Amino acid sequence: MHSSISQTPAAEMRGWRAFVPFAASSLVSSGVDLGAFWLLCCALRPYLPEAVYITAATIAARVLSSLINYLINYFFVFQSRAAHQRSATLYTILTVLKTLASAFLVALLVSLLPGLPELGAKIPVDVALFVLNYLIQNAFVY
Repeated sequence: MHSSISQTPAAEMRGWRAFVPFAASSLVSSGVDLGAFWLLCCALRPYLPEAVYITAATIAARVLSSLINYLINYFFVFQSRAAHQRSATLYTILTVLKTLASAFLVALLVSLLPGLPELGAKIPVDVALFVLNYLIQNAFVY
């Protein structure tokens, strides 16, 4: 575990070098997440109340995209040597919190802004969560 607050300039630069591959990994995972979310919303919308299908679609899509993201980040982005049990546990906790925040904020925006499509709410919410996620993963997970 390391913190950017106490890092040397060289260590700080290494942390920022991981940002571009992290962003690329996140784009791949976001594509998987958004695609699965959209397909699930389309499939579940006729059968479930709005908040329920948005939450279910968010969770299912995030599980799939998170598995892909963890593996790419572990092996390629951070080239981690951390024990999988530790890093996977921290990653899972972070992902659960991020998923709950995403589901809550997307459902809130859709309910507050009638006519706003679910995907139109999800994209800005997840962009904000992305920045926070990088900072946390870089400091604590890998």
